[in-house]
Amino acid sequence: MSTIKETVKLHQPLLSDKLSKVFHDKSLSHAYIIQGSNTEEEKNVALFMSQGLFCDSPSNDGSPCGACRSCLRIEQDEHADIASIEPDGQTIKVDQIRQTKSFFTSSGVESRKKVLIICESEKMTVQSANSLLKFIEEPDGELYIFFLTNNAMALLPTIQSRCQLIVLKKIAKDYLKEKLSELSSGNTELLVELTNSVEEAIELNEDAWFNETKSLLNRWLEYLEKKDSRSFIFVQQYLVKHTQDKNQQKDLFDILIAMMKLKMRKQLDTQFSNSVDYVRMIMIATEAKQKLTSNVSFQNTCEQLALRIMTSH
Repeated sequence: MSTIKETVKLHQPLLSDKLSKVFHDKSLSHAYIIQGSNTEEEKNVALFMSQGLFCDSPSNDGSPCGACRSCLRIEQDEHADIASIEPDGQTIKVDQIRQTKSFFTSSGVESRKKVLIICESEKMTVQSANSLLKFIEEPDGELYIFFLTNNAMALLPTIQSRCQLIVLKKIAKDYLKEKLSELSSGNTELLVELTNSVEEAIELNEDAWFNETKSLLNRWLEYLEKKDSRSFIFVQQYLVKHTQDKNQQKDLFDILIAMMKLKMRKQLDTQFSNSVDYVRMIMIATEAKQKLTSNVSFQNTCEQLALRIMTSH
């Protein structure tokens, strides 16, 4: 598996070089908005920037070495002076921000620097966003905040105006298709829908769980399209047993939604007369995926999805 440094260098080469110069010149700003297409991609950049701050043995060009104790602990999300916040349900609440105050006010465990990473920062309430303004305007020592988002414009103007903006580049789908054209599995279109990374696409293509999931979801989708009651039974018989943890459950929904989008496009291209309402199915599946972040059980989430699709008109 690639290191964070390798991943950022591969996916965002120009940004990687630019940040290395910033690290070399020690000119990193205290607050950044990192806008990308998914949280994992955004967080990789935030962790790379954190490595640039904490690295014990930076390279001559200023980039983090990726191999020292500090870099490895950041890679493993175990660095004591880096904290992250994720939405609690559908929003990031002011209480979550307040809980970080002790982190801000205490001295750094390993150095004077501290980093706060806010995932899906567009979900901050107005109150929670406003409570961060003081830290951005008057940072206490060497404090750095990274706002991760898929839509920088959704953040308060007062946040936007006080941060440097980094917009991550997408790998063109045509380029991905070309790079993946030699795959013999028939997964190319689905992989292009799921990731912007050639490396990740190849790893997924060779992953047994991914391919088993695709096969299971093809069967489940057939039942859902026909509004067949077996779609409800299928959840407990197969899907619940197939997913071992929250990450696999989320991945299953990502694959399901991607498959629905591909079917919708094929339907539009061929203009089937007996069409399935994939737009509504995608909406229901997306809402179901969001419920997983609210601690609704995976089985209940899938069963409710099946029932909603079966009873929709």
